[in-house]
Amino acid sequence: MTEGGFRRRRDQASLLLLFFLFAILPATVAFGHRGVAPWLLLAALPAFARGDFWLASFGALFDQLDPRRPFVAGFLAICAFCAWIFISGFWSPRAMPSLALWVLAPALVGGAVVWFSIHVSKVWAYMIALSYAAAVIAGMGVLLFEGLSGGALRGALPPADPTPGRIDDIIELGRGVTALAPAMFPAAIIAAAVWNRYAGLGVVLLGVAAAFSNDVSANAVALAVGLIAAILAFKAPRGMIISLLIAALAALLLAPLATYLPVEAAFALGEGVLPSSWLHRIAIWQTAAARIPEGLPFGFGADYARIWSESAPMIVVPDTSELLPVIPNHPHNLFLQTWLELGLPGVFALAIFLIAGARVLASANLQKPIVAASCGAFAAILVSILVEASLWQVWRLASMAVAAMGVGLAYSLHVNWSRLP
Repeated sequence: MTEGGFRRRRDQASLLLLFFLFAILPATVAFGHRGVAPWLLLAALPAFARGDFWLASFGALFDQLDPRRPFVAGFLAICAFCAWIFISGFWSPRAMPSLALWVLAPALVGGAVVWFSIHVSKVWAYMIALSYAAAVIAGMGVLLFEGLSGGALRGALPPADPTPGRIDDIIELGRGVTALAPAMFPAAIIAAAVWNRYAGLGVVLLGVAAAFSNDVSANAVALAVGLIAAILAFKAPRGMIISLLIAALAALLLAPLATYLPVEAAFALGEGVLPSSWLHRIAIWQTAAARIPEGLPFGFGADYARIWSESAPMIVVPDTSELLPVIPNHPHNLFLQTWLELGLPGVFALAIFLIAGARVLASANLQKPIVAASCGAFAAILVSILVEASLWQVWRLASMAVAAMGVGLAYSLHVNWSRLP
């Protein structure tokens, strides 16, 4: 087989693989949200099969390993972050140095998927971008149907769920919405490019409806905040990038101040008014933040919270009929978890990564719709980071990369077809 014939076969196989993955994405998020991580790995195979990916990414990176370049600074920061996770495993009570791979793998695989998305050909740009948007829309549509029907599709599949009220299924569906929520913004931009702006708005509203129907308020808040950020990015793209960076850095650096949250006052004022899960979060954040100073400067080690939860006291949260742990498996705030488990080195590396990412986006001179997609997705991710995310949930990190893939495809669609509004 000639080299040209091999490339054609490779490209055909890559295209078929991507179409297959887009076809199964709705089922993945509806029936097993943790499958987003292996889905992402399979989506990276077309990039891994191309020699120019290795030359253009790692080859160019190590040829110009200048930390003053934002991309290089971001790469070094995430590598340092993961290296510190590995090192902290030696004093963590759980002692799992392999946790570093749980963060590094989605970052590197996600980078490969994004690289492929922005380097596709003109014909592929349209087909793949449209397929991506259709998959995200279909996935959120299935989740909306499941929420409205009480999980009819999940209930029709074995094994039967004996849980009273089938609450486990509803929670799983809510996590499926979480996995797709950031991707709704690039999908909306693609829909606006292919059809019109009303179709783009409809995509985001579909996500909001799915979030409300599956009773996870954090998802509705994430999509609402993301929509506001996306709209403002159309007005002032660079200003919105800077604003989101400042918000993320402030949330990261000020996270330990949660130790001063007035838990008892919040319980008294919020009883019968706020959801019990929100009130529980306040107690969790206050407890985790109060423990941070004891572990500084290096933190208690990766996954410390999981071990701590086994001996932590239980508390009574308003409007609940059972005792709840004052600290669960993780603090339900990724920034608090970083302070608690990884200390100052982890916080510093994560801050550099955030700054570098914003600089890459700001210096790319992207069109407003692409910046809007990026800002909407990041704002939704930031909400998730602040109220529920954990470093050790690989599917959450993978879902961020799936959204980044959509931004890359929206960019390719714009560059090759010039149809974005």
